[in-house]
Amino acid sequence: MKKIFTLVSSALMASAVWAGVITLDMNSPINPASLEFNQYGVWTQCYNDVDYTWLEFGDNHGEFLLSHLIDGEGASWGGYYWDGFCPAIGGDITDYGQPGAGGTWTVNYGGCMAGGGCVIDADGSVSADPDQPYFVAYYSDWAMEGPSNQVRFMDKDGYMIFKPAGVYVSNHPWAYYHCLNGDYGSTPFEEGDYFELTAVGVSADRTETSVSMKLAEFVNGEFHAVTDWTYFDLSSLGEVESVYFTMTSTKFNAYGVATPLYFCMDKFQVKVQPTSVESIDADKQVAGVKYVNLSGMTSNTPFDGLNIVVTSYTDGTTATTKVMK
Repeated sequence: MKKIFTLVSSALMASAVWAGVITLDMNSPINPASLEFNQYGVWTQCYNDVDYTWLEFGDNHGEFLLSHLIDGEGASWGGYYWDGFCPAIGGDITDYGQPGAGGTWTVNYGGCMAGGGCVIDADGSVSADPDQPYFVAYYSDWAMEGPSNQVRFMDKDGYMIFKPAGVYVSNHPWAYYHCLNGDYGSTPFEEGDYFELTAVGVSADRTETSVSMKLAEFVNGEFHAVTDWTYFDLSSLGEVESVYFTMTSTKFNAYGVATPLYFCMDKFQVKVQPTSVESIDADKQVAGVKYVNLSGMTSNTPFDGLNIVVTSYTDGTTATTKVMK
């Protein structure tokens, strides 16, 4: 079963009026409650497959949810695997694939070609700060429970339909140097080769829209790659319940795509409705309550972890709130 939220407040969709932009701030973590990093700039809980299969960031404007291990608890194979998004810091741009580098990519995967987290100044200029965190994203085409790189948003009223605005992306060093130099039985990029990132929006009726950008390509005799924080416009995806990312490359080996399927992400931005749930009159009569978990499963009693509580009233209206158990 794919882990995509079921729409629990469709009655509120009739006339969406979309407000300003809300930006994911990694300095406002909810689950985990704080971020700690190891000597390689990697989040220390990256292989914890019990408490952090989904990550949550936000404030009183709303909360972003990002998949970290889409196949759920126990899917890290004893602490050797993760997919989705992993917080990192430092912006290391070292090529650990070269002989004598003193390390391997499997340990030094916390880097970012931009050189640090994305910083947007008041005048709109964009820079990188090694003291600010960012996400390293790994796309797995082996995931069984749906796309591995999923982003969702829930506003302050528990409403989970949003409009993606855009996100800042950069190349991960492993992928960048692989495209530039070749490795693992693959040659460096040549004329016509490309490495591409695709964002897919999933709407309430399960239809999908997509938009793509090249992270690296070889065109007219020159190699080009994204090495700064670059804005990826997602506005064409429309109204969605979730966004997931996939990756592809023209380079293959005996096992499939040869290019390491990593990218770096920061400052995911959404547009939401200014008022998603009308105020509930105290005289309204409750008709029923159900609970929805991150897998879209429903129950009359709360699930462990994050629950969307859907309250139905006798007048046909519905309200949603979020609770943790």
